[in-house]
Amino acid sequence: MLLPVFYMASIDEIDKANLSLGEIQVRNIAKNISLIPTFVIYALFLPLLMILYYCYEPGKEKIHVFIFTFIIKPIRWFSYQIVYLICNFFRKLNK
Repeated sequence: MLLPVFYMASIDEIDKANLSLGEIQVRNIAKNISLIPTFVIYALFLPLLMILYYCYEPGKEKIHVFIFTFIIKPIRWFSYQIVYLICNFFRKLNK
């Protein structure tokens, strides 16, 4: 189950009709492994988010949006790109 915070349509929705089986496998592996560093960073920020949720009412939504938009999603995108490049290199090397 994917948390809605981690969802990115460009990564999570794979066009299975127009891609080869190897490409689909590479994208699935990259999609799943990119969640690991994303979740670690999310877990590091979670205590801060909980404290801000209960203590700092006016800015909690802005801080949540900032953390999710400018920290969590870019980390997932970069980790996806790194894993994708490595897996795709090995897939092409194996041909």
